[in-house]
Amino acid sequence: MALGNKPHSGNPAQAVPTSSPAKVPTNNSPNFMETLVTWAFKVLTFPLWIVTTIISQLLTPGAAGATFLGKLLFIFLVVLSSDSYWQVLFQNKPLFPWYETTWTGYRYETLWMGWDWLPSLSLFPPRISLGLFANITFYLCLGISFVIQMFESAFVTGSKFGKLNPKMIGLIAIAFWGFDIIMTFASRNPWRYEDPQQILMCILFNVFTIACAELGRWGEKVLAGKQ
Repeated sequence: MALGNKPHSGNPAQAVPTSSPAKVPTNNSPNFMETLVTWAFKVLTFPLWIVTTIISQLLTPGAAGATFLGKLLFIFLVVLSSDSYWQVLFQNKPLFPWYETTWTGYRYETLWMGWDWLPSLSLFPPRISLGLFANITFYLCLGISFVIQMFESAFVTGSKFGKLNPKMIGLIAIAFWGFDIIMTFASRNPWRYEDPQQILMCILFNVFTIACAELGRWGEKVLAGKQ
């Protein structure tokens, strides 16, 4: 065999040139209708997204919104439980209208209407009110309610309250509950009604106001993710 006729030892596939596939022209311009529908959907669902985000924040234990809601709930229930002390101890009008003949709330007079909780000015007749938030007695009443409810809550949950032992906390809580029951039923006497349903509803409301701050304390811990 002649040297010039030596067989080729390379890969035959490399020897045959292959043709590249033809490129299909693509349209890079945005689809106007698709973009319009996408943004319309985003705009229409944006309020729903806000609502669901807020609800998720408020109901997820440990979230900032849930923690804030728990503290706000506890403060409101402490104020609600202090209403009976406000009426009986300080001889003031009720803070809330439920099962009351009158209350410290909405007032309408000539050239003035508003809330007695807030500062107000009336010309006819001349009257200036600083509102409840400027009343030292109001904060004193809240302080009394807060201390009472904290002792009762500590007894119910078994948590510590300062350096007092559980037995002492229990005795103080029982005394406070007796005081709380007397104040509550003295401020809202259910037997002043004649309708049995009204009597029952007023009794249930009184029981709720006695225990509402303890429930608020428990709810605050749950929403803060501590229980």
